[in-house]
Amino acid sequence: MKKYYYLLIACFGLLTMQAQKTKSTTHEYPLTDIDYENLPSWIDNDYGVWKHLAPKDQYRFTDEGIVITKKKLSAGGFAITDLNLDLSKGAKFEFEYAMAVVTGTDAQGGKYGGGGMTFFIYDADEKFEMGYIGSALGYSFNGETTGGSTAVKTGLNGGYLGIGFDLDGNNKERKGFGMQSYETREGLSHLRYFNAGFNDKDIVYDFGKNVFNNYYKNHITLRGAVQNSGKKGNPLLLTKYFGGKDSSNGIAMATLDYDDGEYDFSSTNNGDDFDISDGGFDYKPNFQKIEVELVPDGEKGMYVTVKGNGKMLIDRFYYKHSFKTYGDGKGKDGDYVDYEYNYSSDIPDRVNIGFVGTTMNEDIQMTIIRNLKVTPGDEDGGGEEGEVLDDEYEEICVSDTDATLNEGAATYIDILEDTDYDVDWSSFRFEDKNGVEIGKDSYRDYYAKWEYDRYDRQVKMTVTFDDYDPGDTLEVYYSVEIDGVRSKPANITVKGIACGAVVNPHIRSKAGEK
Repeated sequence: MKKYYYLLIACFGLLTMQAQKTKSTTHEYPLTDIDYENLPSWIDNDYGVWKHLAPKDQYRFTDEGIVITKKKLSAGGFAITDLNLDLSKGAKFEFEYAMAVVTGTDAQGGKYGGGGMTFFIYDADEKFEMGYIGSALGYSFNGETTGGSTAVKTGLNGGYLGIGFDLDGNNKERKGFGMQSYETREGLSHLRYFNAGFNDKDIVYDFGKNVFNNYYKNHITLRGAVQNSGKKGNPLLLTKYFGGKDSSNGIAMATLDYDDGEYDFSSTNNGDDFDISDGGFDYKPNFQKIEVELVPDGEKGMYVTVKGNGKMLIDRFYYKHSFKTYGDGKGKDGDYVDYEYNYSSDIPDRVNIGFVGTTMNEDIQMTIIRNLKVTPGDEDGGGEEGEVLDDEYEEICVSDTDATLNEGAATYIDILEDTDYDVDWSSFRFEDKNGVEIGKDSYRDYYAKWEYDRYDRQVKMTVTFDDYDPGDTLEVYYSVEIDGVRSKPANITVKGIACGAVVNPHIRSKAGEK
């Protein structure tokens, strides 16, 4: 009997050991208790090109956290090098930061030139080395400029994903406003704005200032991986305003279209939910909490979710690993010339993480990081997958003799009719095809206005231009939460069909009049 008893204990102990090995382990780094005279082996520092201006020793490793910038014309960063995280299962990252106003200087992001910070994920096989300074925020590469700058620098070594907190707004641009002679990288260029339909005279010299207007500064940006030798890549995937003001009445966001390399511009409805610049003062920093969750889509891409102080800022943005985009090179005549290329990245075998901060002459902030927590994902890839919903298709009767009659034509689309899903109907939102929110209950562009009625569970589409012909299609995407998990983006397509000389085209031809 005793043998069986010992055998049972041994088996139980083995199962317990296996459970401990397979359970995800949370890594916590307070960063407030580091002895600068005896630095731990798991931290690696880079003080940038202006090493003499970067905080060091007791001015860097404080009881409030790690200070990576405080003076003008400075940059600094650090990496956590002992994670060796398997990102193929996903992960959640949490940290607190403050970008505080430095007493006696211009406010952070007060002018232009570069100021902010980047949280980055990079290949653990690579040695940590930051990218270019200024508005590259220590992550992107810097190429040769038409002004003859020789400040060429590779992007962050082994960088896979950079999440920028961009105070002066220049990080989203191909070259920062006021920094034309020093900077060039991939991003929003003159041609990208022009191809999106913006007035040429507004963008030749001022770049995106006249496009984003009041929402130019204080953006969260997502940038992709380095390519080749590090002097290419880091494409701008998303830029979204978070400056503490309502951003529903102007351009506040740009999203890369993976199909053609152009950008989709839109307003947002949550720009006032968070203010990246609300960092207090150097003598009393205001720390804000950021949560980043990454859920892999196999090898094809990664879903990126960002929360600030508990509020949803970026919800399951899709970082695709292969797509077409544009780089910018200097031509023989000194002008910049677009070149198209196929971007390709994958999840590194193992990753580490870190932070970089930058300041310039008149963009100065004390950047502090603390209370870092990393939770690896589970064996299923970090979270539940959203449902794939059926697309919706509707036909609308329009005139084939006078297209001007068709402006104002409207139809109604039932959403998930007779569904068995447990749908939270209040969670409905309009999205682009990558899952980025573009509107809650309504969305409007040049071609159509889309309105959601949560009580009737319908979307109303109204044509808003006067050249809508039979055969033309209009579309939008939406998602809802099912059993607490947001679905994949589903498509709504409305196609015009000929009905002759229609006096009142506001009818549904698919399911009767409305």
